[in-house]
Amino acid sequence: MSVAIMKLENVIEEFRKLDTEIQAQAMMALCVIARGDEANSPVTVKEIGEKLGLTSASASRNVAILSKWNRHQVKGHDLVEAYENPARRVEKFVRLTPKGKRVIKSLETIINGNKT
Repeated sequence: MSVAIMKLENVIEEFRKLDTEIQAQAMMALCVIARGDEANSPVTVKEIGEKLGLTSASASRNVAILSKWNRHQVKGHDLVEAYENPARRVEKFVRLTPKGKRVIKSLETIINGNKT
């Protein structure tokens, strides 16, 4: 098996440690949010949907899965937090939580070859 496939397998396994049934949409949403954090430019729920080809409702559900509390007050993963855009109150920005930053750092470690 190639090193790239082994790294991909390890990245997926890191996500499965959080949730054995996590969907690819949620994984991709976390990556979009992390890119925004890294650029110090928080993304909106709408932008997440646009980048992933999802409706705003579906993007919002994925953000909820990654947040502290999921829909129906079910405990979430606490990887991201949404907050109101002060300039446009109907718009929500999303950023990584400290736990989310640790998870992203772990994924980067795997990808950069420090763990295969």
